[in-house]
Amino acid sequence: MTRLPTRLQNKPAMTPEIDTLVLCPACHHKMRRTEEICPGCGAERLFGPTRAETFLSTGTGLIAAPALSTLLIAPSVWTAGFAAVGALLGFFVAHSRHSGDRWLKHR
Repeated sequence: MTRLPTRLQNKPAMTPEIDTLVLCPACHHKMRRTEEICPGCGAERLFGPTRAETFLSTGTGLIAAPALSTLLIAPSVWTAGFAAVGALLGFFVAHSRHSGDRWLKHR
């Protein structure tokens, strides 16, 4: 019979992870941790903003930045620059606000 080396004799055996099942955040149905779509309610795991959230934030920046700039200076070529910067800032806000993963149900 082969004996284990001394350094391995008192080590606990490796066990698989016990919590392989999780609950869906939307409907609390049991599902595997790696699933992207809930089998119970059809909710989908999304990473980042949806297309509608991106368009809404970009459009808000596109309209709000030139509107605020016309309060400070008369409309000019700079207003177009403010619109471009506002659109970029809106796009950045959408991606930083919704940067994590979320579970959304389809409508």
